[in-house]
Amino acid sequence: MKLLSIVLLVTVLSLALVGPAFAMEGECDHDPASIESLVHCIHHAQEMGHIANAGVGNALLAKLNAAQAAVDRGQPAVAINILNAFINQAQAQSGVHIDAMHTEHMIMHAEMVIAALGS
Repeated sequence: MKLLSIVLLVTVLSLALVGPAFAMEGECDHDPASIESLVHCIHHAQEMGHIANAGVGNALLAKLNAAQAAVDRGQPAVAINILNAFINQAQAQSGVHIDAMHTEHMIMHAEMVIAALGS
């Protein structure tokens, strides 16, 4: 429980520092921290050119759709595992097909969703 509190605190502080820069570019809503808001974030990143490959964007969205389906089935632990796979994929594509700075933003956003699901 203490680790979750620390992760949440670090996430909130990171959002306070990085979030305004992305807010100026357009809309990426983190409140509430939900899979739906993360889907919106991916669509926005694609529109802004932060995700340069449509296949990569679609693969990330497929993971988010699977995570939402797990939540809808009442399986938050499964959703968290899928969100961790989302994070791993984003990290693998960082600097390749996803802008490295935006990768960090998406990971922070995903960690916020994981924290919300874990509470």
